[in-house]
Amino acid sequence: MFFIWPIRDEFGIKKIPFINYAIILVNVFAFFTFGLQTSYQEIVNAYGFIPSRFSWLTIFTSMFLHGSLMHLIGNMWYLYLMGDNLEDRWGHFQYLIFYLFSGVIAALFYGVLTTGTTRDIPSIGASGAISGVLGAYVILFPKSRVTFWYYLFAFFRIYSGTFDLFAWFWISLWFIQQLVGMFMNMNSSATAGIAFGAHVGGFLAGLLIAFLTRSFQRARYFRNVCAGRNALYQISGEITPRIIPFEQQVELYNTEREIQRLINEGNEREAAILYGEALERFPEISIPPSYEYRFAEILQDMGLSDYAIRAYKKFIRKNAFSHLADNALYNLGKIYLRKNEKERAAQCFKQIVFFYPYSEIYDEAMYALSTMQKEPVLLDN
Repeated sequence: MFFIWPIRDEFGIKKIPFINYAIILVNVFAFFTFGLQTSYQEIVNAYGFIPSRFSWLTIFTSMFLHGSLMHLIGNMWYLYLMGDNLEDRWGHFQYLIFYLFSGVIAALFYGVLTTGTTRDIPSIGASGAISGVLGAYVILFPKSRVTFWYYLFAFFRIYSGTFDLFAWFWISLWFIQQLVGMFMNMNSSATAGIAFGAHVGGFLAGLLIAFLTRSFQRARYFRNVCAGRNALYQISGEITPRIIPFEQQVELYNTEREIQRLINEGNEREAAILYGEALERFPEISIPPSYEYRFAEILQDMGLSDYAIRAYKKFIRKNAFSHLADNALYNLGKIYLRKNEKERAAQCFKQIVFFYPYSEIYDEAMYALSTMQKEPVLLDN
């Protein structure tokens, strides 16, 4: 006998997901209020979604009815595990609309695909809406590690433990299973008792909504960076072109070659130090782009604050649109804090707050600002 169950995901939450909790409570309340009655089948027939008797009302009511206690537990656990992350990322009202919309699309998709006598059978459960949650989760948190508990009874011995899988891998396997189930149902006159079509429809709806939302936020992100470019140059400084004497050009060339040699030998620490030293004399120095941020981090970890500041500033000047620009600003702010240069540190954190509102470290920047000021941070100033 083998049993596997997801028990937690990697990402925590910053806000209480009371909408997610409310949805779970409503489902639990509905089951224990109506699900244990002898007339429950009549309730299911009246409020379950029946494709042959289309009703917008039953599309919504069917989301809060479940066929058994295990059906309820499975759905609510998945919702508890992953719905909180979406609510934390999108906000309470937006998450509620998303959840209900996913459930509606799931029911419509199922209704279109259902044929024969199955169209007269009521469909119930939150699975369609929760499939939408899974679809959105795999777009927004693809590399989240999900921990699974397993139980195996074999050869009169019990094996138990945990293992981790990336969310994208696990959810992809789950979706393939739903696709197979849907096509098997379409090619069979028998009913499986599981509305695979609703799962597929809800998942695709969540996938599309999350993709569009992320794309919109990324576009806003780039527009905000453009708007904040002048403020950014106040932090990083703007290098004006200059004529470098021939002797210094030779020295710059040799320094760049030496840094590349150290990189090729795997000696990143020495290469980073040489880079930090050279930046003071040669702000124009060029190294492989993949090492610009890496060297700044190394210099910061080594406690070479002045070198790290120069390295982060150069990275920010060259890579204002990079996905690491906000991280560079945050690390630069932390270095300034340690040097007790609070005004410069505040500039860095404010740049993130005002011009990188969708950054993953937005909350960290807000917190850093709030600890530096007695008055709350006002975002409309």
